[in-house]
Amino acid sequence: MRGLVKFVLVEYEYKQKFEHIFQFFSNGLLFVDEQGIVLEMNSQMEEILQADKSKIIGFNAIKLLDLLDMSYESKKAFIAELIRFGQAELFCEMQTFLGELKYIHMKVSKQEDTNVYLTEIHDESEKIHMKKRLNHTESLSTIGQLAASIAHEIRNPMTSLKGFTQLLQQTTNEDGKRYLAVINEEIKRMEEILTEFLEVSKPTNNEFEYIELKELLLEVVNFMAPQALLKNIEVSTSLQTECTCKVLGDRNLIKQVFMNSIKNAIEAMPKGGNIYITVSCTEKKDVCIEIRDQGQGIEAAQLDKIFDPFFTTKSGGTGLGLSHSSQVIKSHGGTIEVESKVEVGTSFKFILPLQK
Repeated sequence: MRGLVKFVLVEYEYKQKFEHIFQFFSNGLLFVDEQGIVLEMNSQMEEILQADKSKIIGFNAIKLLDLLDMSYESKKAFIAELIRFGQAELFCEMQTFLGELKYIHMKVSKQEDTNVYLTEIHDESEKIHMKKRLNHTESLSTIGQLAASIAHEIRNPMTSLKGFTQLLQQTTNEDGKRYLAVINEEIKRMEEILTEFLEVSKPTNNEFEYIELKELLLEVVNFMAPQALLKNIEVSTSLQTECTCKVLGDRNLIKQVFMNSIKNAIEAMPKGGNIYITVSCTEKKDVCIEIRDQGQGIEAAQLDKIFDPFFTTKSGGTGLGLSHSSQVIKSHGGTIEVESKVEVGTSFKFILPLQK
C-alpha cells in the first residue's frame, strides 16, 4: 500500500485518477508545496484535525504546528531536520480545531520528483488511552491487594484494643470513661474504614438475580429519609417510566451504591436543600437512575479523579465509596455519568442494561 501511495505522490498531477486510494487511505494525508501552502488533504485528515478541508486548503502549514503540544525549540528542530534530510517524524499530543486532545504519530517527507511534501498522521489516541487504562487497572489491582493485606494485619490488634477499652470502662473514673468513649469511637471509625478496604479489594463473585430497580430505589429512599430530614433535606422521587425496570444483578451491591450516592448528596448539603431522584429509560432502552443534589459541587479538575481509590474531597472520607460504586456498576454492565458545578450541585447518573 505504501508503494502505491508513493506512486500517487510522484504522479500528483494525476491525483484524480487515484482519488479513491487517496480518500480512503487509513491515515490522514496532507500535501504541502515548497512555500508551505496546503494543497490537498483526505477525509481522514479532516477527522483527525476536526476541520473541514475547505478551511485548511490554502492555509500555511507552519500554522498547523501551533496545534502540537511541543516547545518552540522542538518545533524548530523538527523543521530543521525536515529541511536537512527531506523527512522527519515525531510522536506528540495535538489539540484539534475543536479543542480535543489527541495523540499522534506524524511523518513528513519531501517527494523529490514533484517537490511536494507529504504529511501523514496516524491517530494513536485509542491505543494510548487503552495503555493508560491497562496501567491504571494494574495499579488498582496492586493497591487492592495491598489494602486487603494491610486491613487484615491491622484488624487483629484492633480487636484486642477494643476488648481492653471495654474492660477499662468498668474500673476507671468519670474522666477516664470520657477518654475511653473517644477511643472507642475512633476504633469504630477505623473498623469502618477497614471494612471498606476489604469490600473494594475482594474479588466479585456475586449471585445475580432479577431486581426491580424502582422498588429497590424506593426502599433505599425510605431508609435514608430520616437521615435527610435531620439535615433539613427533602428527597423527591420521580418515576418517569411506567414499565418495570428489571435488571440482572446483586441486590445488596446495587442497594449499597444507591445508599452511598444519597449519603454523599446529604453530606454535600450541610445547610439543607433538595435531592432529586429520577428513574427513566434512555434512547438505548437502558434504565437511568439520576441522583441530583444542590450541594457544594465538585471542581472540574477533580471530576476525573473521583472514582480513583483513596481520592476524596471530604476531610473525614476514605475515598473508597465512589471507587466501589464504579466497580459495582461496571460489573453489572453499566456506566456512571457525572455532571457537577461548584456551588450549584452534582448529578450522578447510574445507567444499567434492562432485562426484557
